[in-house]
Amino acid sequence: MLVIDSGDRLLLLRGGDPARPQHVIWHVPGGGVDPGEDDRSAARRELREETGLRVDEVGEPVWLRDVVFSFDGVVYDQHEVYFCVRVDAHDVDDSGHTELERRYLSGHRWWSVDELRQCSDLLAPPDLVDRFVDLLRHGSPADPVWVLGAVLP
Repeated sequence: MLVIDSGDRLLLLRGGDPARPQHVIWHVPGGGVDPGEDDRSAARRELREETGLRVDEVGEPVWLRDVVFSFDGVVYDQHEVYFCVRVDAHDVDDSGHTELERRYLSGHRWWSVDELRQCSDLLAPPDLVDRFVDLLRHGSPADPVWVLGAVLP
């Protein structure tokens, strides 16, 4: 879920693979779809769990991505659906983190475009900055945009 505040800053979570703690990656809130959930319901639930932010509506998907990655010794081949919400501001509350989220999430931050361009850590998706700039300039697309997929180490 892309969460953008009134200052056009994007909320990212700092995470990493518990099996390889030296790999730091900044990513938007989100996660898996539970049995019986659709993408929108999962996005709202994950946003609430990971940030404490509750939203009623997430709109239409803005980005799509296919990615293969290893996490905690398991290889995943995942299809991701990204939604976007705007907020005036939000103080992140991580008290809803699951046990797994507590193992791999180690912080959060609101990022401006300029700050993202200077970030030396991995960003997910890899073309996050360019896609974020497009979203700020043009708003939500009529059809979801495919963002850069990847095979992550």
